[in-house]
Amino acid sequence: MMHFIIGTKAQFIKMAPLMHVLEESNTPYHVLDLGQHAALTETILQDFGVHPRITRISATTTNVESYKQAAAWLASCGRLLLLHRQKLLQRYFENSRGVALIHGDTLSTLLGLYLGHKAKLPVALVEAGLSSRSLLNPFPEEMIRRHVESRVELLFAPDELSQERLRSRSLRGEIYNTAYNTGRDALALMVQKHQLMSPIPDAGSYSVLTLHRLETLSRRKRLERAVRHVMQLSESIGPIRFFLHGPTQRALARSGLLSLLETHPAFTLAPLKTYPDFIRQIVHCRFLLTDGGSIQEEASYLQKPCLILRQRTERQHGLQSNACLASFDPASDYEFLKNSERDKETVHLDFNFTASRYLLEVIRQYRVH
Repeated sequence: MMHFIIGTKAQFIKMAPLMHVLEESNTPYHVLDLGQHAALTETILQDFGVHPRITRISATTTNVESYKQAAAWLASCGRLLLLHRQKLLQRYFENSRGVALIHGDTLSTLLGLYLGHKAKLPVALVEAGLSSRSLLNPFPEEMIRRHVESRVELLFAPDELSQERLRSRSLRGEIYNTAYNTGRDALALMVQKHQLMSPIPDAGSYSVLTLHRLETLSRRKRLERAVRHVMQLSESIGPIRFFLHGPTQRALARSGLLSLLETHPAFTLAPLKTYPDFIRQIVHCRFLLTDGGSIQEEASYLQKPCLILRQRTERQHGLQSNACLASFDPASDYEFLKNSERDKETVHLDFNFTASRYLLEVIRQYRVH
């Protein structure tokens, strides 16, 4: 049995193509939903058309969006580690041995590692080997990733650079290169299922902005710098659709920036969209402005000019091609976006889901030994 131990929106999205491939071959699998983004889980599964057997840690259907909520959620989930192994297997792993799959660098990743090992399951980390090369930036993601990488049995790197980085650390786990990230398979599956490349009337007439990382929202000066920089850029790039996560809206309100944006003629503020609706927005936008690594990655697959509003990024996707870290000089950043728009290449998506199929085959072979 393959057990997906995941809890965030991004984890469900990037694991969905693996679930899709398993369902194509009628292979049973199980999801342990840790509930970090519990309000979004069911919608994401429906959007991808996958139907896992799913066990939820709790009946709560709210997202963890604050430090207080995170502490309470982590304490609640952490109690599972006090259970006897057999009770843990019975209640949360369908009393079935197999391989536990975790993803990325979140608190759910960390918890998934320890739950998998408590159940005495080998643990596989998907999207391993990414690094900002700064232990405290982003915090705590970089620390979590390095810690988890040192303790899992299987590591799936999305490219050669990540693979070599893992090999250089002499880790105990087996290292495999999937050639690209499963996020690309997720994007291809979403485009395929929802016909997202079909033209829309206002294509190319707007840019998309998202800000949601803890490192941005928790520091007022950093948030204000990003927002004011985008305001200056709007004089050159025109209308901007700012899609707001709940914590983003609250951070903007606390800093006094929300009212400023609400009255700014270039900005349209909107709540967070479902994944297919959001992908449709970025497929047809002119430019992407974000502090998100996953969106940077999606921009590279779509050859969308992308400005990364961070000091560092753990991903190489699109860098110096369609994406760059912000210089925070409006003229320079606009010049990059404009040149990237002019030089963008043809979009190529893999509708065979090659990375997901390879990853699953490695796990199947691992289970044989």
